[in-house]
Amino acid sequence: MTMDSALTLTGITKTYPGVRALDDVSVSIAPGKVHAILGENGAGKSTLVGVAAGSVVPDSGTIGLAGESLARMQPRDARESGLAIVYQTPALAPALSVLDSVLLLLPESRRPRRSEAAAWLSTHFASLGLKVDPSALVSNLSLRDAHLVEIAAALASEPRVLVLDEPTEALGPEETRWLFDRIAELLADGTAIVYITHRIPEVIEIGDDLTVLRDGKVVGRGLVADYDEEQIVELIVGRSLETTFPDKATVAADAEPLLAVASLSSAGFSDVSFTAKPGEIIGLAGVEGNGQREVLRALGGHGTTTGVVELDGHEISVRSPRSAKRAGVVYLPGDRIGEAMFGKMTIRENVVAPSLREAMPFGFVNRSAEYRLTRQAIEGLAVKTPTLETSIVSLSGGSQQKVLLARARLGNPRVLLVEDPTQGVDAGARVEIYSFLRAMAESGTAVVVLSTDAVELEGLCDRVVVFSRGRVQAVLNGDDVTERAITGAAVLSTDTSESTTITAETGMRRRRSPLGPGGTQATVLLGLALTLSLATTLVSSAFLSPLNLSQLLAASSVIILVGLAQLLVVMTGGIDLSIGSVVALSTVVISFFGQAGPGFFALGVLLAILAGLAVGVVNGLLVTRLGLPPVIATLVTSIAVVGVAQVLRRAPGGSATGDIMAAIGTVIAGIPVVLMIAVILAVALWFVIERTNLGRGLRAAGSDPVKANRMGVNVDRMRFYAAVGAGVLASIAGLILYTRTGIGDANTGQALTLTSVTAIVIAGASIFGGSGSAIAVAAAGLLLQTITSALSFLSLGLSWQYWLQGIFVILAALIPIVATWRRKRAALP
Repeated sequence: MTMDSALTLTGITKTYPGVRALDDVSVSIAPGKVHAILGENGAGKSTLVGVAAGSVVPDSGTIGLAGESLARMQPRDARESGLAIVYQTPALAPALSVLDSVLLLLPESRRPRRSEAAAWLSTHFASLGLKVDPSALVSNLSLRDAHLVEIAAALASEPRVLVLDEPTEALGPEETRWLFDRIAELLADGTAIVYITHRIPEVIEIGDDLTVLRDGKVVGRGLVADYDEEQIVELIVGRSLETTFPDKATVAADAEPLLAVASLSSAGFSDVSFTAKPGEIIGLAGVEGNGQREVLRALGGHGTTTGVVELDGHEISVRSPRSAKRAGVVYLPGDRIGEAMFGKMTIRENVVAPSLREAMPFGFVNRSAEYRLTRQAIEGLAVKTPTLETSIVSLSGGSQQKVLLARARLGNPRVLLVEDPTQGVDAGARVEIYSFLRAMAESGTAVVVLSTDAVELEGLCDRVVVFSRGRVQAVLNGDDVTERAITGAAVLSTDTSESTTITAETGMRRRRSPLGPGGTQATVLLGLALTLSLATTLVSSAFLSPLNLSQLLAASSVIILVGLAQLLVVMTGGIDLSIGSVVALSTVVISFFGQAGPGFFALGVLLAILAGLAVGVVNGLLVTRLGLPPVIATLVTSIAVVGVAQVLRRAPGGSATGDIMAAIGTVIAGIPVVLMIAVILAVALWFVIERTNLGRGLRAAGSDPVKANRMGVNVDRMRFYAAVGAGVLASIAGLILYTRTGIGDANTGQALTLTSVTAIVIAGASIFGGSGSAIAVAAAGLLLQTITSALSFLSLGLSWQYWLQGIFVILAALIPIVATWRRKRAALP
């Protein structure tokens, strides 16, 4: 690394199966300058910056940063060394709040104390002019707001090197200008900027140096000032692009409209009217957040609207995506990964997904028909792939978009709605996509395009509808469709908005429970337990007797602990089938130490906890080192642990002395000590999950492992910690179960695995990982035991236990759905 270089990548090579992504690439980034990394999709740009940021491990080469030269970089180390990165797809774990995400992205030296973090972030956002609620979940943010949050986090880290990967793709003109102002401030402080983009005018405007990649190799480098736009494009694609946009349509002035929208209104827009004639491409424009995006989504069936939508003179329904598609309206979202494509499926499966009747006419797989339809759909689109069985996520952004456009064409739509058609797409692919859209229009389809790029709208569209404050500000036709006219109509509006809605994403603060996201769920569950208790008492007053309450509370502590154990693993994206087996092993181990004094019994408790810890370590290693899915790894250990327990004690036995049973069954103020232990552990786990960096890492790892890794989270370490913690908690549950039974039994506790899953589901934890509340799990444990205890007093059979548990699972699942529905209703004008 040279003294005048802030970041140096030397001889970087990276190979994936069948693809050489980078081939001996070397780049030097100077401080106080913007260095543009250019190239088509698949050229290796994102792989190169991934190497610098530590999210990609190179096969060979060195990384020079902060005076050190390394063969590979860890994301956390890169961040601590002064490198911040803003990814093309925001690296924000969906299950985290904005606040937790920003804290996780910051280097340790820049991270404020938790008690001051919310106020600090609000102040930071305000200084940047951002209106984003720090308490909002990332999953509720728009793509635009997620980008702004990640940019804000990068700025807060005060980086010496800032990598921006397609930073303006989701931003409008105002946000782009805001970003360029921030870049200018960083340059004045000597920060080096690595700028990756497909927008050549941006490179001309702010770039100093450039490096061009093609097929993983450097094909050009130099000063931006030495090139004009056409020369840069030719360097990128390896050929001259004679024309970017196809010729526009010639449509008769008296032609009847194919699509007519009249007085369309909903949340975010009102009284919107426009038409589209056959052969036309209509553009929707405006400053981001002025209703145009909501209008496009509403036409695709995503939103409740009033007004009239007509197709060929006949009114159609767009109440839902299904009804819109049935009418011939196909909507292609701008968020390819989040909404448009099935990421784990192949190209073939993605293309034929909406055309299953044609692909499977009798309900059975017809692979030859699927291949025929797929080839027919992608014909002429030059999708770069070795086979139609390639996973769509492995394709470049341009090829992904072509696959999605091919899928839309296969449905023979009457109306095609396309949101940001060339977002994250290289120059060469853009030309092909523009030609595709024009061909669709010429075939008789009404094409409506939303874009934040005024140049794109000028070159592609026959007419442009400009929005301001949720209303149509202007409709530009023919020669009036220019970049200046589009931008001017958007920013010079004097209309006032009828909607005063402020969403969580733009600044509204919702009151939250002091116990975090699970506080409401815990309150509801405790209310249900209390209601059931009162109802049972009306039948039999003995239910509230001190003896019964003591037994109920002691028994609930076992469910609480196994629920907490399961929560740890599920939160990181797995499931633990060995919990019940560990509980049984724990009771067996302790049973050998219950006949002597307290000291000997304490040794047994320690050995039982160590046994649970050992099982957790084995589970963690199987998942993180051997790569086994958690369900398989824990199934294997569950069987093995039961076998060990049965070898140790073939028949139930090993009862404890009366003194020991009395000691561990102590009740204080009517509350069993074992319940106090369980509640203390639940509160401690809640604190770790909600208030510590470790908890943020656990939630991020389960929410989205790829994004968590980019955020600097060691995902394997989080999964290992979760497995070990689950083993320890299950062994403590075994201790408490021993206080209930007084014997060691290798066959006891097996049903607790299913009970632990029931507890976390009722507690509102996501079975897909990333979220869950330890306090809610404790409340769920109490409710489940209340159900079991109430059965005998209500003279109901055991089968009712399963019925009641099922009912409460459904009720618990409805709570967040109803809460979300109420928030959406509150956001309506």
